[in-house]
Amino acid sequence: MRKVTGLFILFISVVLLLSSMNQAFINKIKFEKYFDHLNPQMIQENALYKAALVHSDRWRYGDLYGVCYLPQYKLELEPFKQYGHKPGRQNTNRVLYIIGDSFLADKILSGAFNAFDNVVFLDRRFSFGPIKLDSTKKNYMVMEFAERNLNNYDINKTFENRWTTDNIKNGVNFSNAPLPGGIPFVPESIFARLGRIIFHKDLSRNLELMLFDNKLTTPFKEAKASLNYTLFDRIANEVVISSDKKRLLFYTTVDTNNIQSAFRYKTEHALDSIVRNLDIARDYYRAIGFKKVFLSVIPNAVSVYDDKRMPYNHLLERVEQKTDLPVISLYKAFKADKRNLFYRSDSHWNPQGLDTWVNEANKVLTANLN
Repeated sequence: MRKVTGLFILFISVVLLLSSMNQAFINKIKFEKYFDHLNPQMIQENALYKAALVHSDRWRYGDLYGVCYLPQYKLELEPFKQYGHKPGRQNTNRVLYIIGDSFLADKILSGAFNAFDNVVFLDRRFSFGPIKLDSTKKNYMVMEFAERNLNNYDINKTFENRWTTDNIKNGVNFSNAPLPGGIPFVPESIFARLGRIIFHKDLSRNLELMLFDNKLTTPFKEAKASLNYTLFDRIANEVVISSDKKRLLFYTTVDTNNIQSAFRYKTEHALDSIVRNLDIARDYYRAIGFKKVFLSVIPNAVSVYDDKRMPYNHLLERVEQKTDLPVISLYKAFKADKRNLFYRSDSHWNPQGLDTWVNEANKVLTANLN
């Protein structure tokens, strides 16, 4: 009996280990765990199995709640509006590209902007490119950043694959000019593949996701979080509570030891460096065929709702004043708006915040067309 039990435990352990090494499988599980609540059909299918093994509260109530599990901030997120094409709209022959981050990822923006027929979103958190443009269209670009990510931006350190100077001279950056010989493929060696599997950098996180990240553990996580906060005033390191106790904030935007902090002093030299890097990116995008490049910086939630807790560095406003790029400015509009524009349990804006950005972007884009 002991041998059978031991073999069974060994078998289950090996299955879990191999599953955790399979990133494609993990990505599928993540999607079902974190986003199934957005799709009613997914909830109905295999409800008992999903409730026990797949459903997770980590993102259902906000990414910051999913880190700290404080029950007083268990606030279900609202779904975002989908900006589809309006019937009968006239073609403009313009396409808008947005290189952005999690604020605009997974949003339906195809019909959001009056002056453009379509919107192409490219997520700078992942590898993409080189960008191929349609030479029969007028192409425009918005570089969108969360305020915290503006600090260390350098196009040379991103995941974007770019055209070489020779590529641009030969016009291969346009869709009607194929790259001679195609993009070279370098096969990965067997040793590299084995190393990537055996020394999987996310193995520990994947195992935790498989074993402990489900709805059954939420009450225990909340009880532990409440006890730590009530008795010891402790919460997860990634999170801080706002001064008015009404919302959770991303700790890196508060911690003055972190370069992304809204309260870390910024010298003029640091600002000049940021502007210079934005100019380098602008020059590249103009060289590959974009008619105009815009800048849009989304304020940190702390910059809007808790900027008095320490001296705010006003990074966003200072960069906008220094840059020559046409700017889709949000800070003053967000500060003046009496509505809540950010989720209280998440580091991102809510549907009202996104809608405010779309309205401001429409004004600036329409006024700056060539």
